[in-house]
Amino acid sequence: MLPHPTPFLTELLASLEPTPGALDHLLLDHICYRVESVADYERLRDALLVDNILLAESIIQGRRISTFRMSAPWVHGQRRIELLELPEPKPGSFYPEGYDHVEFVTDRPLAAFADWLEEHLGIDEARIDRSGLSKASNADLRIHLGGGWSVKFHERALDAVIAEELGQEP
Repeated sequence: MLPHPTPFLTELLASLEPTPGALDHLLLDHICYRVESVADYERLRDALLVDNILLAESIIQGRRISTFRMSAPWVHGQRRIELLELPEPKPGSFYPEGYDHVEFVTDRPLAAFADWLEEHLGIDEARIDRSGLSKASNADLRIHLGGGWSVKFHERALDAVIAEELGQEP
């Protein structure tokens, strides 16, 4: 139903890491797959419900976003990626269908992690989008990559944030 994310992850990580494995110490928390229309969102969401666990379908910035725990996690190198984020397209915005971004959990506070990105990955300070630092829930840093792709960094895993929002144990 979904293409394997290996080509996407390989290219994305190669464009981000100066040497392979520079981010291996971080949890690759989840991967995002975008669709082109509301109908595509509903079709894929319903198909994913058959074999996977829907952690939440929430309204965020005026559109639905579903988060699934995949029954068969993807494996990329030494990583197991268990969570998939499926956003409904924003009204008036077009996204080509396919993988769009990944999100990592940091090993330190975001401000210190931004310094680490500059020092260890050579990311220019101007490329680090800090606008998500003011988010009330699960603040983030973002790096925009070529091809419309991006990488986000959070201090907390998405499934823990969802469990907290739903009043459940993580």
